[in-house]
Amino acid sequence: MNAFQGAIDFLSRTQRFIITSHETPDADAIGSECAIAKALRSLGRETIVLNADPIPRKLSFLDPNEVIQVLERGDQVPADIGEYSLLMLDTNDIQNIGQIATLVLPRVREYFIIDHHEQEEDLLAGNFIQKSASSTAEILYQLLREMNITIDKEMAQALFTGIVYDTGSFIYPKTTALTFEIARDLVAKGVRPNIVYSKLYESNSISALILQTHVLATLELFFANQVSLLTMTREMVVDSGANYEEADQLINIPLRSEDIKVSVFFKQNPAGLLRCSLRSKANINVAEIAQSFGGGGHRTAAGFKCRDTLEKSKQIVLEKLRKLFP
Repeated sequence: MNAFQGAIDFLSRTQRFIITSHETPDADAIGSECAIAKALRSLGRETIVLNADPIPRKLSFLDPNEVIQVLERGDQVPADIGEYSLLMLDTNDIQNIGQIATLVLPRVREYFIIDHHEQEEDLLAGNFIQKSASSTAEILYQLLREMNITIDKEMAQALFTGIVYDTGSFIYPKTTALTFEIARDLVAKGVRPNIVYSKLYESNSISALILQTHVLATLELFFANQVSLLTMTREMVVDSGANYEEADQLINIPLRSEDIKVSVFFKQNPAGLLRCSLRSKANINVAEIAQSFGGGGHRTAAGFKCRDTLEKSKQIVLEKLRKLFP
């Protein structure tokens, strides 16, 4: 059986779609949403893209027509929502889609997940979770090819951006020969890699640079300098004037050190919500730690929402990491 048949069947039996992704959407989430929304519209389908959080400023180039909306009020949901199906991209956790989980999910005719993140248990049959894929964008490229949908330059740029971001510019473990083959084809369709790189990594504000100095000043090292810990408080974000999402790459800086195997980043948004992100190398599985807190991700890149205070959360995470660095 065609591995994509379940997704194809879902997209074929519905005329109206609401498309969403995880909270604080990244380039893979946004790029995937933009590409599939345009693909479905080319088939005559109706699409509404609703997210729990705004699109990051540096990713606005992927959505020139401002298709993506933030769901803030119940009256933004169509009155005939029972005629819509929900397509969830780049997450398999229905607790990670914000108010979509309460205002949309219970009221649609059905929902379907396309994702590439690991979870402790397999999801119900019918969803498409390809854990070996580098990104959701990589999965969608193959799906669109299976459906004989033409990928134009705008869609190609959205998919390429998602792949670049979720592979760490083609260096993370899930990057395969297929990833490069797909990237090559997308570039052949007109994508300019230097433009995408500039938008992703050279478009932060001066305020973000100031925020970076504050965050790096919090650096702590543990377990013979093999684990680094960074902290970003809401006060740092507010005082610097930066946008919360402009700190998304700071977690990777400590990993430039040969000694550091795991980078931990506790970050608080202006509203006070505390999250923990984890990155690793040397095949250390940080997804298991995130899953123990109700989060998820990949072996080398994962995260979760903190239920406890910052100090308590730090203590618990370090205790879990201690087992990996006896």
